[in-house]
Amino acid sequence: MFYPQELLPRPRARPPLYGSYIQSPGLLQPSSRDQSRFKPHHCCKRGKFVRLMLPYLKEYCATSSVHGIRYLTDPKLRVFERFLWLLILIGTFICATIVYVDLTALYNSERVQTTIENTMQPIFFVPFPSVGLCLRSRLNVLALENEATDLFLGANATQAKKELFQHFILSVSDIHFNDMRSLTKFFANETLAANLSQLDGIDVTKVLEYTNLRCTHIFVECSWRSKPYNCCDIFELQRTELGYCWVFNSQISPKTIRMAKESKYYPRRLSQNGPGTALEVYLRRNKSYVRTNGHGVHIMVKQPQQWSDSARLLPVDSNNKISLNPRYTSSDVRTRSLTPRDRRCIFPDEIKDPLYKNLPGFLYWRGNCRSRCHQEHVVSRCNCSPTVLFPLSKEDNFTDCKASDFKCLYDHRMTFSVERLALETDYVDDVYENAMTCDCLNSCEQLIYDTIHSSTAMGNNELDQDAYSMRIDIFFQSPWFIKYQTHMRFTFVELLASFGGIIGLFLGASLLSAIELVYYFTIGLYLYLFNNKRNPKKQEVQQPPITLHFRRKITPIKMFY
Repeated sequence: MFYPQELLPRPRARPPLYGSYIQSPGLLQPSSRDQSRFKPHHCCKRGKFVRLMLPYLKEYCATSSVHGIRYLTDPKLRVFERFLWLLILIGTFICATIVYVDLTALYNSERVQTTIENTMQPIFFVPFPSVGLCLRSRLNVLALENEATDLFLGANATQAKKELFQHFILSVSDIHFNDMRSLTKFFANETLAANLSQLDGIDVTKVLEYTNLRCTHIFVECSWRSKPYNCCDIFELQRTELGYCWVFNSQISPKTIRMAKESKYYPRRLSQNGPGTALEVYLRRNKSYVRTNGHGVHIMVKQPQQWSDSARLLPVDSNNKISLNPRYTSSDVRTRSLTPRDRRCIFPDEIKDPLYKNLPGFLYWRGNCRSRCHQEHVVSRCNCSPTVLFPLSKEDNFTDCKASDFKCLYDHRMTFSVERLALETDYVDDVYENAMTCDCLNSCEQLIYDTIHSSTAMGNNELDQDAYSMRIDIFFQSPWFIKYQTHMRFTFVELLASFGGIIGLFLGASLLSAIELVYYFTIGLYLYLFNNKRNPKKQEVQQPPITLHFRRKITPIKMFY
């Protein structure tokens, strides 16, 4: 006879329905080994928190979209496999961080770069430059001694005042902003310098304009695009930092501004290149108008909307050829997201930027910014602005320099003759005590004319014993020019795309993975902790399984009564 229990190898007893086998004494007691194995743990608060968070962290690892994290809690893997995956995740995270730091450094180092946009841009896309001819000894001495003296001083002026007036105007007529040596002889005469305040009532600029040599006294022939023109029709007397000059193709006077509004072909342009295809000028001056050491003509090449620029002296009795090569640089609209200092240029409409400095009513060019800087240096030292050298606007509230104020200009002539750049002090030592510093940025639509000068002496058959002659031929060197463009080297969108590629390459994650991580450890964690606090579960002590040991064979015992 046998029982079914004999067929089962040590069957396990089910858990008790009520109560606990451990707490009740009796036969069904676990062994001492089982009691030590399943002994209830009494943890501290820290252990409670770890025990509370552990299921939540396991859930995140199991469902995370970041590759490799789920292997850290995968129950199918062994311990050393999980540790290996942990090392792999740490290594890929370090590699991603290194690449990201290098990418960020590249993004912050050079934000813009200038590249060639077009190597064959036709020259008619840019205007022909404005050409200024600034003569030395530009004053009509006969007009000064006769009409001008009576006109500006009156017929009742004393002879001493007339002489003072004539000497002063002769000295002022040849001044340049960066070269005021023509005033040296006047201020060396203490008598004349002491009485200069007597001329404070006259307008120096009007006197110089009135006594300047007329167009017919200078120009003989002019041609534009091989077509003859009246020189007095295409040249206009304008003020620059070199004083009064005869300027061609300008757009700064009321007359030329009106011409630009009325005609789309002004400022003038052309499509041809080579000698004789653009502007040709033939100058001749009677030697009676030229004072000693007053030979030559300063030529200035600038943008049509520019007030002034540096000039070069051309010798008399010479044939001069000047070839032009324009350089145009534009900036992409996306560079506006950077500061002018980072992009190294400023747009003309950024008038509220601290680096913006310009002459009122003028289009922003770097040359106009420099002229404004020069003007401010004069005002800061002499409390006035010489109208013969700079424009005077009602917006500035600057005072025009009187005759006596030219003594201050002469005293600071060394300061005005030297201009230093903002970064120059890092490379060039300063040998001047009070040099000007002009921190002017290029315009983001910058146009520059590179010039090549060549001069040859005139032949004997072209020379005149009673006059100084000069021929000037200005033309474009090539029918094409190179157009440059400044654009963002690395935009924020490109940085974001590169960062996404790095994270995807090393971690297999995306932006949603980052959002998921933030959600899990903010809102999700709060809700998890809040629910556990509101509905606490009873911490049941884990009961060890109860094993009943039976004999393999139960032999019935017969009882006899």
